[in-house]
Amino acid sequence: MGKKDRNVPRTAFVSLRDMPGTRVMFWVVDECPYCGERHLHLAGNIRDADPGDTLGEYPAPCRPDRLYDLTLPPRPKRKAGKEERKRARRASRASDLDDEV
Repeated sequence: MGKKDRNVPRTAFVSLRDMPGTRVMFWVVDECPYCGERHLHLAGNIRDADPGDTLGEYPAPCRPDRLYDLTLPPRPKRKAGKEERKRARRASRASDLDDEV
């Protein structure tokens, strides 16, 4: 076994959706890491279940012998805040005043 084990679970990013007209929630894998298709995984009841408890490793429906890890996608970076914009304006004003002298 000189090579790394290739059967490690791949990461699948999910989004939570509910089924209209019911109380059922699903984790939706928009792009499966193995086949590229969309898959659904039961997340529980809207009223009494915590969908975060159902994240983790599951067998892929397209390849039951392979596992993937259901995780939430990473959060996007925050935009520059109000204080940072104020600092940039002050710095540009200060540099304008320095140029005039």
